[in-house]
Amino acid sequence: MKNSSIFLAGTAIVASIFANAEESKNLVVNGNAVDGLNNWKNIQRVVDGGPDGAKCFEVTGSKLVSSQEFIPVDANCEYQLTGWFKSGNDKKNQVFMGLLLLNENKCPIDSISVNVLAQSETVTGGAKKGETVIIVKDASTWQPLFQKKQLTIVFDADDSGEYMDLPNYKYYTVNKLEKKDGIWEATIARPLASCFAAETKVRAHFTSGFYMYVFTMKDNFAGWTKCGGTINPIVKSGAPKSTFWPGTKYVQILILANWGQKDGETLQFGNISLEKVESKK
Repeated sequence: MKNSSIFLAGTAIVASIFANAEESKNLVVNGNAVDGLNNWKNIQRVVDGGPDGAKCFEVTGSKLVSSQEFIPVDANCEYQLTGWFKSGNDKKNQVFMGLLLLNENKCPIDSISVNVLAQSETVTGGAKKGETVIIVKDASTWQPLFQKKQLTIVFDADDSGEYMDLPNYKYYTVNKLEKKDGIWEATIARPLASCFAAETKVRAHFTSGFYMYVFTMKDNFAGWTKCGGTINPIVKSGAPKSTFWPGTKYVQILILANWGQKDGETLQFGNISLEKVESKK
């Protein structure tokens, strides 16, 4: 069987397959399809003919596949995420592979909750639940984001420079931003869910991609191909690719298979592995 190996964002991964989670320290339950569809969402079937003759997963059409188990991680460390892929027909497959990142309460971390516009903190004049117009002291640094239609504001922001409030889910999209008689007004897209006292600290945020990927490709995988990448330690703020975002405590495996494709593309994959990189002493 012809195998090939692709590794992005780091040094080459040796093309060896770990069929046993205990031997490889693999944190993914049933990454090799030995237990059928256990621990996986949106996979249609398990088939024969996987890597090294083992079983593998298979999906036809555009599917967002994810593992079900919450995997605890030490986000201050480096991890490796890998999997083996093969096209089930002669069509090219659009594949994204990464992680769903979750906080200590196992709530998903989206990019808006961590994407900080640096030095954009200010304070409100107070706001009541149900209001949509927010008065703030100084929104001059927010204007470039607003012009790009990317402006979101968060409440109860930490302005120490350490961003201890991240991920901050108290965010609201801004539809209108203007200065009237020296007073800044931000009109938000939905009513406030709670009250905020005067001098509450607010900050500008923005959106980027919702998911964190370590590998993307559109190709026909004629033979079994190992793909993956390095996940870097946590950052103070922001949502960079191949990196743990602020607040990450748990993860789930994410595979966007045949993403956005509608011509009967079939993708096979198996031996999904997430491993902590042990520091060298």
